[in-house]
Amino acid sequence: MKMTHENAASKQHKKNHKGSAELVKSAIIYVALAIVVWLGTTIITPQGGVHVAGIVYKTFAGVLAIIAAVFVLIGLIQVWLTPEQVSKVLGKEAGWKGLLLSATLPMILGGSLFVIFPLLKTLREKGARTSSVVAFLFAWSAKAPLLPLEIKFLGLPFAALRLVSIPILAILGGLLAEWIIDKPLRDAGLEIPER
Repeated sequence: MKMTHENAASKQHKKNHKGSAELVKSAIIYVALAIVVWLGTTIITPQGGVHVAGIVYKTFAGVLAIIAAVFVLIGLIQVWLTPEQVSKVLGKEAGWKGLLLSATLPMILGGSLFVIFPLLKTLREKGARTSSVVAFLFAWSAKAPLLPLEIKFLGLPFAALRLVSIPILAILGGLLAEWIIDKPLRDAGLEIPER
């Protein structure tokens, strides 16, 4: 039975809200645990506690700038791209072209996990299919800009083989992930969301 667009949007909003609440809860637990460990370290070795606090401050300041940039980027994607546009490039209707794009283009992208994960979440919500998201993440981890360092330390044959194999493995991994994720829906006879 097909749901109306409004019901689907409402369910997605509730799902996103629940996921956000769980993420906040997990973050609070991890922060509390880290503070307890830091306090224990400070009691045992005050100088070590001060050193840890300095590292945390520098790391937090650096990450804060990245997170602010990510929020702006995600906001722009939300405003500029419609679900139809994303689906046309990275959804089912894009076919092999979209999957190949997802398995190659990210290799030249920089950025940290703080940028990539929120970006992929937004693209997925806008209509990117599961296989494209997995292939994107797989290919992004290849980090082609680091190729000169890889050649220096591991040799040209190793680097070339890895670079050539990344798109192939990204596509295979993406298709496998999509099959695994969508299989329960197919088995239950439910409609698979278009991505």
